[in-house]
Amino acid sequence: MEAMKKIKIVMGVILFAAVALFLFHNLPRTAVVQISGTDMKRVDRESGKVVNKNVLDDQQANKLKTYDVRYINSVARNGKTMVFRNEDTGWGWPPYFKFDSADLTAQAQAFASVPEKPWVLVRYYGWRIRILSMFPNAVSLKAVGSNYSHFPLFNIVFVSLLVVAVFIVWRKIRKLLKGRRGPDQS
Repeated sequence: MEAMKKIKIVMGVILFAAVALFLFHNLPRTAVVQISGTDMKRVDRESGKVVNKNVLDDQQANKLKTYDVRYINSVARNGKTMVFRNEDTGWGWPPYFKFDSADLTAQAQAFASVPEKPWVLVRYYGWRIRILSMFPNAVSLKAVGSNYSHFPLFNIVFVSLLVVAVFIVWRKIRKLLKGRRGPDQS
């Protein structure tokens, strides 16, 4: 195999992996959990680290630009704890247009206050990376049964349409490039 073909294959694999990771991070996923409580922490805008209000004096507090981040604590069916960030996406990326994080926190607190702890379907995006203190962002909550199983119809349709669009664009580009080469070249 010649070197140029190897380079094309490696670049194709890297591009495919990057697109797959991008979609895996940004497309919605779900988890069926019981909500155990909510939390709010003050976070520095630049570093993303939690700020301890007791340590800061007034002069430092004025220099530091911070904001509140809400968290939803839960337990999955397998007994594993899951923590979700509850932050508005606004008009930014990814385009969930979420402006109701306070309402979502109130809904989570209502689920947590019920003595029999109902099962809740949490729709979220993002990853939980403990070493980087990254949490997935909750988008919506809905009460469901304990045996509920979610079918990701939106993700399947979206990825299918994306594959079709990429295939059509690829065919058009190939046809355009073939026309430029002329009939005597291969």
